[in-house]
Amino acid sequence: MTRRLMLLMVLLPLLAQAEIYRYTDENGVVHFGDRKLPDQRQETVEVRPSASDWQRFEIAIETRGDVTLSEAERARIEANVNLVYAFFDDVLYFDIHSTVPVNILVLPDRATYDRYVADNVPGPSPPSLGIFLGWRNQIAVYMQEDRAATLRTISHETAHAIVATLTPYVPAWLNEGLAEQAEMLLRDDGRLVIQAHPENTAVVDYLRRQGQLPEVDRFLAMQSRDWRSHYTDKGFSLQSQTGEFVYFLLASPTGRSFLVRLIHQYHRGDRTLAAYLVDDNYVGGMPVLQDNWSLWLRGARRDAISF
Repeated sequence: MTRRLMLLMVLLPLLAQAEIYRYTDENGVVHFGDRKLPDQRQETVEVRPSASDWQRFEIAIETRGDVTLSEAERARIEANVNLVYAFFDDVLYFDIHSTVPVNILVLPDRATYDRYVADNVPGPSPPSLGIFLGWRNQIAVYMQEDRAATLRTISHETAHAIVATLTPYVPAWLNEGLAEQAEMLLRDDGRLVIQAHPENTAVVDYLRRQGQLPEVDRFLAMQSRDWRSHYTDKGFSLQSQTGEFVYFLLASPTGRSFLVRLIHQYHRGDRTLAAYLVDDNYVGGMPVLQDNWSLWLRGARRDAISF
């Protein structure tokens, strides 16, 4: 395999996420990149992924106690889970066809769920609405009063299941941020759409006004253990920030390109903190990322993102 072909194969998953430019140097070597070079004559490369070959999975759903799911709810759960698989396949460029579909267990109430988690998770576990048990390949949730919220929790945990299966080195903030997007997925006229998460937006706006929102460089420099510890102490505020930040990245070609590069770098086994990968993978580096995030927080937001 030639060097240029190897480079093209590495870049192909990223081509639909931002403008990719190509030029040939004086030695006949073809170069690809996502930055416009003023001293080079470049061509724009257009490669778009196809979602037409997506294969749906049948999802095993078990209920216990007095939980009864209607056929419509079962169909909705299966459709939602497949949307999460499609998001990782079509947008983040993972081979989801190699992922073993998860089994879903719906328990009748919070007390039953808490006992189930205690029986299956060693040591203390923070409060949760759902959990992915890797050794069982199972998502466990309980039926909330808002039944639609239960379905969103299943989608959230499906994202955790995919990350745990395909790229376990993803840092905790990114793992949680991707799961937050999974809750808001839908399909509209054949396109994947992520709706804005109103709770995340409201919490992040409140933290910003209170001066309690960490700067991006500090946020991205958190070790996963520190993120989890902070999450345990502070609750859902950190989860809301991660969800809003990943949504912000997905809302622009530059951000999506950075997100895809980042998650695939972790997929290859890299464990570098995200803060140290920004300058090489986000156009303009950390200063531009911080400026764009500040503009987003001040109201330059999107209500929905389509792919």
